[in-house]
Amino acid sequence: MPDGFRRWPWSAIAFALYPLIFIAVTNPGQVSAGSLVPTLAVAAAASATLLALLRLLFGDWPRAGLGVIWFLLLFFGYDPVNAAFDGTGGDADEGVAVVGWAARNLQLIHSIVWLLLLALGWSWLRRLKRPLGRLPAALNLVSVLLIGLALAQWLAGRDGKGGGPEPGRVQGDAVHGTPDIYFIVLDGYARADMLAQHYAWDNGPFLRRLEARGFQVADASQANYGWTFLSLASTLNMDYLPALLGDRLDPAGVGREDAYRLLRDNRAAAFLRERGYRFVHLQSTWGGTGSNPYADDFRACGGGPFRDDYLLAIAEVSWLRALGTRASVDLASCHLRNFETLAGLAREPGPKFVLVHFVPPHHPYLFDRDGNVLRNATLSNQFEFQKLLWEDRAAYIDQLVFVSRKPEEAIDRLIADSPRPPTILLVSDHGPNLRRAIRGAEYNRLRLASLSAVRLPGAPADLLTEDVSNVNLLRIVLRHLFGADLPPLPDRLFVSEYRRPFDFTEVDRDGQPVVPEARPADNM
Repeated sequence: MPDGFRRWPWSAIAFALYPLIFIAVTNPGQVSAGSLVPTLAVAAAASATLLALLRLLFGDWPRAGLGVIWFLLLFFGYDPVNAAFDGTGGDADEGVAVVGWAARNLQLIHSIVWLLLLALGWSWLRRLKRPLGRLPAALNLVSVLLIGLALAQWLAGRDGKGGGPEPGRVQGDAVHGTPDIYFIVLDGYARADMLAQHYAWDNGPFLRRLEARGFQVADASQANYGWTFLSLASTLNMDYLPALLGDRLDPAGVGREDAYRLLRDNRAAAFLRERGYRFVHLQSTWGGTGSNPYADDFRACGGGPFRDDYLLAIAEVSWLRALGTRASVDLASCHLRNFETLAGLAREPGPKFVLVHFVPPHHPYLFDRDGNVLRNATLSNQFEFQKLLWEDRAAYIDQLVFVSRKPEEAIDRLIADSPRPPTILLVSDHGPNLRRAIRGAEYNRLRLASLSAVRLPGAPADLLTEDVSNVNLLRIVLRHLFGADLPPLPDRLFVSEYRRPFDFTEVDRDGQPVVPEARPADNM
């Protein structure tokens, strides 16, 4: 082994780079080279600078290298410990309950503890007199192997299709008189009959107000898939995933890259772009719709140094989390800003196809029914699957009531301010994920029971069938507006487990598995 490799602590820089590379590799298709390369350069420069400073403090390179590694362990180990105290990690009955002043100042307390640990570790290293022997060389070797494995995983996952928008994309001439089209998604918004059955909530008044505004509401509509990234990829591309992904659909796979690309670079936007539309995408607080390099106009809901998704991910899993909403996105503020942005889009030149995905009424529960903000959550608080927050039915309904009122306000402004009557789709991607005391067919029925309301001026009253499924919504709209050759597909419904999202089981409208002999003619 070369003496320079053995003696100089290259691992101090390599261990700074490895977590950043790992985040990029495990989020394929979501990290651009423009974000990754500068971040790696800054991390390498920062760790080398700290290494040089600790060399002056400790008197030799090996101990300085261990000092940098100790800092990195604390820096990237902050989030798992913090999550155990703030309630965003572990099972519902695990973790440490922190209340009162301590809960309000958790990040400050945690940071003080971490600074003390950092100081204790560095003090011990400074007093350490024993030679470190082969430890620096071993750490160098381990760090190189880790980075090599991460790069190998990245190379193995490349699809050869590139990761950005296609160059030279041509936008067609606007068709005279075409309306703006707004596709508004309310995540996990249950169908009216499911709200009545499982939540004792009458959603009829809200639906009747939509009908008074010109919407057709499908009383028995259903999502085709039970997870957001599957459902939106299918809906926006107006087809089923096996047809869209072909042999790249692996039932044992867990990667979301292909599905994310489908929902961002979707067929509906391509169809409308050819007819002179701009594709306007409002940033959401969920990964799949949190960024979109394929949109003609992407509207962020926040600013600051951590606006980039990759930097946000780093902030969420490191000591930077202590900065709270200064380092991440405040979820409630993002949703409220998006409602305002949506309402103001009618005054902008068209035609435009607008996609906006609101995570509420899905947890975390940020709003009461009057719109008061209950908590200042960030991205790390967003999906707390282990805590079964779907089971907090009262909080879900309170947020649903508020999230029903806000789109109404935005829709009224869109209708009033648009130069020609707009087309508006107000839909949910799936129903709630209740699991306690709900099993089998009833769970499937609830999970796939979605909201579908479409405002399509000039359309016949029976254009939207009461049992329409999401895959056909845009087919119906584009066929009516443009005479597109998009006949409705047979409605098919699929469920899958979160850990095996592409291992589909087809079910009927009652949630019962479909036996092969009973399947409709294959349209996939």
